[in-house]
Amino acid sequence: MVQPSSQPIDPLKIFEQAHGFYQALAILCNVEPGNTQLAVTIGEPVMVIGAFTIELFLKCLICIETGPLPRRVHHLRELFDELSPAIQTRIEKEWDKIVEHHAEVWDGFERSLGITMARDLRSALAAGGDAFQRIRYSYEGGNESLQFYLQDLPRALGRIILEVKPEWTGHERDYRLLPGSHNG
Repeated sequence: MVQPSSQPIDPLKIFEQAHGFYQALAILCNVEPGNTQLAVTIGEPVMVIGAFTIELFLKCLICIETGPLPRRVHHLRELFDELSPAIQTRIEKEWDKIVEHHAEVWDGFERSLGITMARDLRSALAAGGDAFQRIRYSYEGGNESLQFYLQDLPRALGRIILEVKPEWTGHERDYRLLPGSHNG
């Protein structure tokens, strides 16, 4: 078991970091349609950034609900399970909309690849819950069974956080000059 951080963490700081990763994910997910080679090339980085963004948004929600000392857990299902039933239900409702939107495409993947993609959020989080760790070492092999189709979840989580913390709407990370840089 990984120990919790010993220093209190401001959930707004987690939100800021997650939002930065979400912005990078959004850019990567908007590759030019039809550029299959680029999509294949950046597929794993997109999954890693997506999984890490989900992790950060879930940790933000956990800190909002339970206090500023999140455990150093990375598995997405374990983090989801730490949330209150009310927030879990809210996230599951958003996930159901995502599933409905992608159902036809996912059905096609299942037929063409001979796989089953769990449609309920808890199972999808379990299936892709350790993607962040596994993909970092994909060059070693053994990821053939990995399923990660949670790319739309970060957006929903960000919206839910702003429902809980509407005062964060429009919040942007402070801009700081790098050491040795000059203004203008």
